[in-house]
Amino acid sequence: MIMHLSRMKQTLSYALLLLITLFNTGNFMPRLSFIITVAMLSAFGLIASDIYLPAMPDMAREFAVDPSRISQTISAYLLALAICQLFYGPLADRFGRKPVLLAGIAIYIGGSLGCAIAESYSSFLLFRLLQGAGAAAGLVIGRTLIADTCNKAISARVYSVIYPLVSLSPAIAPMIGGHLAATFGWHTDFIFVAIFGMATMLMIIFMRETRPENISATASPFSGFRVIFSDTGFWRYTLIVCCIYSAWFIYLTQSPFLFAQLGMSEEARGWLYIPLTAGIIGANVLTKRLLNFWQYDRIVTAGIMCFVLGGLAYATVMFTAEKGILSILLPMCLVSLANGSSLSLAISGAISSGHGHAATASGMIGFMQIGSAAVFANFISAEFGFSQPVLGSSVLLLALTALVACRKQRIRRHHIQSSR
Repeated sequence: MIMHLSRMKQTLSYALLLLITLFNTGNFMPRLSFIITVAMLSAFGLIASDIYLPAMPDMAREFAVDPSRISQTISAYLLALAICQLFYGPLADRFGRKPVLLAGIAIYIGGSLGCAIAESYSSFLLFRLLQGAGAAAGLVIGRTLIADTCNKAISARVYSVIYPLVSLSPAIAPMIGGHLAATFGWHTDFIFVAIFGMATMLMIIFMRETRPENISATASPFSGFRVIFSDTGFWRYTLIVCCIYSAWFIYLTQSPFLFAQLGMSEEARGWLYIPLTAGIIGANVLTKRLLNFWQYDRIVTAGIMCFVLGGLAYATVMFTAEKGILSILLPMCLVSLANGSSLSLAISGAISSGHGHAATASGMIGFMQIGSAAVFANFISAEFGFSQPVLGSSVLLLALTALVACRKQRIRRHHIQSSR
């Protein structure tokens, strides 16, 4: 136990060091409290999604259901998270950021507490839907707060601080969840999430309203969908995003059971997400530097090639190597490089694809990104079960699909001044 606490302290110390390093820009930045608040809002979705991953096999036994049913709770959560993104933006424009955000956080807290006290699988699934619906508010309005309060130059620096910090949550959340589940039971994972929501709500209560006065409360927020639907460039970028994100979430739903089959404890499983998060953060930092030297399309293609190499590595170990922890983890480390590079650039490309409806495109790509991942992960787990061949075949299929999308249309060179 002492060793595990020591490792947790090391990880948290790394997070603090990263925060200090990222803030040491020498330029004006918004207040620390604002940065922390937006980072917490942005991390809502990932923390609630990932914290109970190490405990999923135990939850399946307690609820007396097939493991695929527990993995469906991730898909249900993601579907609620995806669908609700389409509505929080218009509501925040109509009624203001704070009231809509506070309502969403209240739903998030209620869903988390409901998950903690759920006595049946069906009730747990219902509360996961509520939790996802609430988390969507943090995801959408968190980005909106930056746009409301920062110009483009400062926004770029804010994002460069927030997203590496948010990328730590897939590593820290399972680690914390694994310790809590092993010590107190899996129910405490969701109590922790509820407390996290309460702390965020407290910060929002003391935050000023940021909704610009010149925003129309009556204009239809859905007028740009018709234009976006006819934009082939948007859909090709979106296909790349969906493939990378689906590969990540098929890993999240498969890996807890694969590691359990290898006899790993809940605590040990939680630590295995750290290398992937390190890959995402490293690729994110490298991408920001490469934008000063490489064309936009070259970076996207390089990330997709890492994605393909990860899929091919899975195919290789499936048929030629003994199955083990490294055969699951190492290929996914290559995929994490695509997650940290091509994913964010493809999202940016879809939003600024020339259709003239950036805000509508942002909401749509968020819906497609999370919704497709939820549907794909749920289908694969329900139809084919949990095994390394299933995981490897899925990642390879998605990687090749992303490569086709990348090759079919030359990804446009896109200069974003705020990224330089």
